[in-house]
Amino acid sequence: MSTRRPIWIAALYSLALLTCSISVAKADRRVALVVGNSNYSNASLFLANPKNDATDVAAALRGVGFEVLQAIDANKRDLDLNMAKFARLATDADAALFYYAGHAVQYQGRNFLMPTDAEVEDEISFRYQMTPLDDVRAALDRGDGVKIVILDACRNNPIVNALRRKKKSGDSRAIDAVRGGLAKIDKAQGMVVAYSTAADEVAADGDGRNSPFTSAFLKRLKEPGLEIEQLFRRVAADVNAQTGGRQRPETYVSLLSNYYLNQTDRIAFDKIKDSPDPAVLQDFIAKFSTSSYVPEAQNRIQRIEAAIRERQNQEARQREAARLAEEQRKAEREAALRKLAEQEEALRKQETLRAQAAAEKVRKEREAAQAQEEQRLRLVAEKERKEREAAKAQEEQRVKLAAERERKLREEAAQLLAEQARTKIAAIDRKEPTSPSLAGISTDIRTLPPPTEAAPAPGDPCDRDGALLAQLRSNPSIEAVTELERSLSCEKLRAQILRLRESLSAVANAAPAAAQIKPVVEKIAPPPAVTLAPPPPPAGPKQEAAPKPPEPPKVAVATVAPAPECKKDEARLAKIRANPAHADLAALERDLGCERLRPQIVRLRESLPKEIAKETAKDAPQPDQPSAAANPPTLQSAQSAPSGAKPAQPAPIVQVRSCDEERATLAKLRASQSREDVVRFERELACEQLRPQVIRLRESLSGG
Repeated sequence: MSTRRPIWIAALYSLALLTCSISVAKADRRVALVVGNSNYSNASLFLANPKNDATDVAAALRGVGFEVLQAIDANKRDLDLNMAKFARLATDADAALFYYAGHAVQYQGRNFLMPTDAEVEDEISFRYQMTPLDDVRAALDRGDGVKIVILDACRNNPIVNALRRKKKSGDSRAIDAVRGGLAKIDKAQGMVVAYSTAADEVAADGDGRNSPFTSAFLKRLKEPGLEIEQLFRRVAADVNAQTGGRQRPETYVSLLSNYYLNQTDRIAFDKIKDSPDPAVLQDFIAKFSTSSYVPEAQNRIQRIEAAIRERQNQEARQREAARLAEEQRKAEREAALRKLAEQEEALRKQETLRAQAAAEKVRKEREAAQAQEEQRLRLVAEKERKEREAAKAQEEQRVKLAAERERKLREEAAQLLAEQARTKIAAIDRKEPTSPSLAGISTDIRTLPPPTEAAPAPGDPCDRDGALLAQLRSNPSIEAVTELERSLSCEKLRAQILRLRESLSAVANAAPAAAQIKPVVEKIAPPPAVTLAPPPPPAGPKQEAAPKPPEPPKVAVATVAPAPECKKDEARLAKIRANPAHADLAALERDLGCERLRPQIVRLRESLPKEIAKETAKDAPQPDQPSAAANPPTLQSAQSAPSGAKPAQPAPIVQVRSCDEERATLAKLRASQSREDVVRFERELACEQLRPQVIRLRESLSGG
């Protein structure tokens, strides 16, 4: 950062100086009046080049920073008007220049410029038709700076010859004072006067576009850095060489300091003179080799190069000092690191000793804790063993009680079925039916003991429909349920009838699926169901006999003979139902070979409470434990099979009798209308054929 700061300061300083230089260059105001007369009213006075000379000089002066007024073929009025404009423009100007190309004469030591409309007859014409050069000098004197007059006007003038001829004939008086060349202008401070030829001599007009003098002036004006006196000396040398010595230009300079017409080198140098870049100054020297600023630019380059060398040396010294300082810091840092490493090594040894002592202490504590934990685990294991034995004994007692309760429920269901059958038979007997369809009712059913509850009076429609619904629940038939739904009078029972019909439809739809396993089917006719006809409307004194009730349809129950895998899985499922445990249930579901039991396993797993699942996971029953659900008691009733039925195989009979017992329990629950008993029965259900009916019975009781 310290090495870049001088460069930035130098750049800012150069920018400030460049701004000031540009401001100074813009403040230098230079004006010029350029006149070129070629076409005179007197055809004998025609000149070819003055018009071209004036045009080219005006363009060149504009190129070097002059504000130019231009007059081509100006008559007396135009010349006077342009002189007035030039006088105003030259006021307070830093430089004022007047250039004239055309005819001019000298009379009585005074110089006169000849407008294009001048008619010179005698000496009086000079005063009133010519423009004296003194007027030009008066206009230039209004400026504060350099005054420059360039006259390329000493051309061959036929008027002088004509006036001289008049003198010989005695027609004019003061004609002797007329000269073809111009007289010298009195020197004045700050003025430069350049003549295209020597005094009292005539300048050549030339054969090219420009006169010899103007050609040389335009050539040297393009060279920047030429001091004005040096410029006109080179112009005089060029004209002398071009004309072979016949025309010798003269210049009068009265300046206290150097002045440059072409100042493009000064403007360019002002912009770069304070630049810190030597290449910029070298470019200036190559472009403006004749400029007076070349020595200064060379000195500036030498100073910059010396400053650069000094700066490079200083930077080298600084880099060397920084390198030495960095090496010293590195040595100090290495010494500090070595000392720190030694301290860390001592601390590490101390820490190792402390860690060994702490590890020995922890080992002893861990051994003591391990011995204490082993003692605690032995006590806990002993306590758990005793708790498992107590729980096992309690579970065995619960299983026995559950088996006894199930046996009682089956007996009550069988008794309820018998009572309902006797009630139906007694009702039919009281009405003395004449229909022959009742003649074939079994004598055993007619001799059942009388029911314990009286049938509801047929007077109330809801009581009558409720009695019919209870009969259909005990002996379900989808055709009879549909008929009851069609003739229902009590609307509050319609929801229960709808759910009963849906449960029977689900069982009917499930039957074809079960038939695909090649079942061995045995039809066992349940006790005949009696459909009570609705009571007739009240009649007159004479009452007709009641219509014959239709014979209730008989329901055939299909029993599938389970495969060996199903027998094994059913036995495991029955044991798990008697003693539920999530671990045993998961093992059965993983090893299941009878896919028709999977829905029962899923429902059993979902029905297990979390608390029981946690307790039974530890104390799962052994595989050799007896289960009441696995071997349900069977009813050896001769009334449950028709006389003409063939003897069934042992396994299907057990399944049929188990489903019959649970169907009787379901009929009892339909009559009792107790939701808690239904939920408990659903949890302990073994016959999966009845599960849809149980679910819909629970839903009907929940919906009211």
